Amino acid sequence: IPGHLDDLAFMVWGLLELYEATFDPVHLETAISLTGVMVDRFWDPEEGGFYMTADDAEDLLVRQKDTYDGAMPSGNSIALLDLLRLSHLTGDPDLAQKAAELGQAFSGDVGKMPSGFTQMMSALDMAMGGGQEVVIVGDPEAPDTIAMLDALRRPFLPDKVVLLKTSDEGEEGIVRLAPFSKDHHQVDGKATAYVCRDHFCRNPTTDVQTMLDLLGV
Repeated sequence: IPGHLDDLAFMVWGLLELYEATFDPVHLETAISLTGVMVDRFWDPEEGGFYMTADDAEDLLVRQKDTYDGAMPSGNSIALLDLLRLSHLTGDPDLAQKAAELGQAFSGDVGKMPSGFTQMMSALDMAMGGGQEVVIVGDPEAPDTIAMLDALRRPFLPDKVVLLKTSDEGEEGIVRLAPFSKDHHQVDGKATAYVCRDHFCRNPTTDVQTMLDLLGV
């Protein structure tokens, strides 16, 4: 059957996790594509938020929006997290704006009963904290690149996203999906980390501990 909001939102979440586990750009590209479908077919242009069903689904008496985070998070809560993570990964301001509109649409409900919106509040925490982007530039099979990626996976940093840019890739690589990484290059031929907040980056470093210090670990 055609997918509903939860199907798309959770699929995008899984793809983003898969990207940061493998750094295969195909997963990020697919996540971007599915998010476009979600916005085009499920978004309420009048009051904001996502409907559970698409605009071409069978006619229903009420086209509902699910927001309550019970044993399983709601599609809107996961969609908010997806939009925030993708906006940081790609630098797309439209995704950031849509995330802001989504949060605003349900702010009244969240304020009345925060305990019923735990996943949405987790996403809002990322939004209010600003989020951090880490761009690693290097050979994915080189020991120094692996060491940087391993170090990033150890601490609990829920508001950060990680991009891997191979040292020899051109416009067809991750730069096509995340244009803000275009000018990020290796330093002295070593794996290099760029720690950024809202795409404003600190000076690059080739030292793992310096990278962690910049992240506040």
